[in-house]
Amino acid sequence: MITTFSHSSLNSFRRCPRKFAYEKIEKIQVPEVITPDTYLGTAVHRVLQKLYKFGADDVLLSLEDTLADYHSFWDKINLDILRVESEHYTVDDYIRIGEKMLRRHYEKYQPFNSGTLLGVELYLSFELPGTPFKVQGFIDKLWRREDGIVEICDYKTGMTIARPQDETFRWQMGIYELAVRASWPQYEDIEVAQHFLRHDEIIRHRNTPEQLDILTEEIRNEIMEIYQANKTQNFPATENSLCRYCDYQQYCPSRRHARMLEEESDEPEPSPESKAQQLRSMADRYLELHKVAGTTKAEMDALKEEFKQIVREGGPTKLIGELGHVNVKLGTIEKFITKTRDAQQFAELSATARRLKLDEFFDLNGRALFKHYSISGRLSDEQKQALAPFVIEEEDSRVTARPNKVNDDKDDQT
Repeated sequence: MITTFSHSSLNSFRRCPRKFAYEKIEKIQVPEVITPDTYLGTAVHRVLQKLYKFGADDVLLSLEDTLADYHSFWDKINLDILRVESEHYTVDDYIRIGEKMLRRHYEKYQPFNSGTLLGVELYLSFELPGTPFKVQGFIDKLWRREDGIVEICDYKTGMTIARPQDETFRWQMGIYELAVRASWPQYEDIEVAQHFLRHDEIIRHRNTPEQLDILTEEIRNEIMEIYQANKTQNFPATENSLCRYCDYQQYCPSRRHARMLEEESDEPEPSPESKAQQLRSMADRYLELHKVAGTTKAEMDALKEEFKQIVREGGPTKLIGELGHVNVKLGTIEKFITKTRDAQQFAELSATARRLKLDEFFDLNGRALFKHYSISGRLSDEQKQALAPFVIEEEDSRVTARPNKVNDDKDDQT
């Protein structure tokens, strides 16, 4: 289990736990893919780092040398290996866009010696209170402005402008501020800022102590979610708009059936009895039953059990039919024993919790108590040891029908 996290790794888990597991836990090796927009970001950051580092010593690099330095980064890479993901842009367009950003930034901020530079490309980490975990980050520029405020600066070369309330802004810049405050507690007035170089816009924000406390708790909760997911090996695939850029598509259970169908499409006459076609037929049958009022529950339940068994045996978690698709989520969760599962043990759990003075969970809220139990530092060792015998593992599953023309989606949870 990893013990050091960053904004990018935590964001990866939120977007898709399965991809996080492939990359951070299973460490599956995939061919490195470099896109021109990511390489553009690297080149611009390296040039800005150099400009501000020299500028802090009152050495101004000329614009000509600065742009030559920028182009030298592009000369170091074989442009043919860059994967261009937009049909409207070429690599030359990205090079031009980067030069435009740097030229404008140079003319606006030269001689790059305003305030006091405290660090560029600064690596910082801090221990998350109440846990054995660390959180780390790389800060593009840390400086004390002429008004005395310490600014944490992050340069962005993409198209999208963030808002302070956006989750990515709040988490990334909040983590940077927590790291700075842990390293230099004497810095009181701190402001975070993202510079969007394409738009020549700066979005600034001042975090309150309450906002930083909330973020710290959110980070702690997410890390404990990762810890629990690793313990039960429950990292479901979550489809989102970034799936088409994912380097792990060939391994993803959500893409498995689609790949099977694609492989069969190359055959002159695909067999109707093939595994891929059988899965397609099952998906369509479930979708038909799903939309018919008064459907026999027994047949739907039987199909759901077949879907879950397919996933248990390593099959696809997304079954594609002519009428739509069916998502199957299957994993293991830990929880406290429930009254319906074992009334006697539940009574013992209730008595134990009362003895430990955990009265806020009565009438006993098992979900809330387990969350309290699973987060490091919330309970004493004595309390955790006393509650441990009541923890059980249970299969967690959901079968969701997604017709092509959705009127009323229904989630069937078992």
